[in-house]
Amino acid sequence: QKRLALESSRSMAEEPPLKRARLTSMNINAIVTKSCEGKSFQELANEPLLSLIGLAAWTDDVSVKLRVRTIGGLGRWKHFRWARAMVSLAVKEVAGDCDEETKLNANRALDAEHENKTLNEIIALKPSALRGLSVYADEYLEAFHIHTIQDLGQWKYAFIAEAIATLADLEAEFDT
Repeated sequence: QKRLALESSRSMAEEPPLKRARLTSMNINAIVTKSCEGKSFQELANEPLLSLIGLAAWTDDVSVKLRVRTIGGLGRWKHFRWARAMVSLAVKEVAGDCDEETKLNANRALDAEHENKTLNEIIALKPSALRGLSVYADEYLEAFHIHTIQDLGQWKYAFIAEAIATLADLEAEFDT
């Protein structure tokens, strides 16, 4: 009995095997091209952006210039995530109600000249105000009708890509 108890405690301490997926009823066919229907989230995350319905072939050329080559890349793109966070919190900002000693900042995401601005002022700026994006990025993003940090933080294709990338990380593998 001691041996059984010891073996039982060892097996409980070991990592459980990877969960294997069963066929599901999920589909996101309304947002992916026909050639991507039935693919896993992991496979979709590795597809080019033009695999999302509504984005044209030129999208891939522009996305390469932005160093965002895949759906997963867009969903995890730090500039979108920064913009989304700022847009989400800007609606909660109370105008003129800033404590002079506040420590709130997003300085690591901003060019130095914008570090003392309010969230609402920041989201009205061009995307190149985000650290790491050049003025050329403004031109590339304008092709997607993104003119401000707010536009970037509310870009529907980035939200879709983020959801696919997030679920790709949660996806179990199928038995073969």
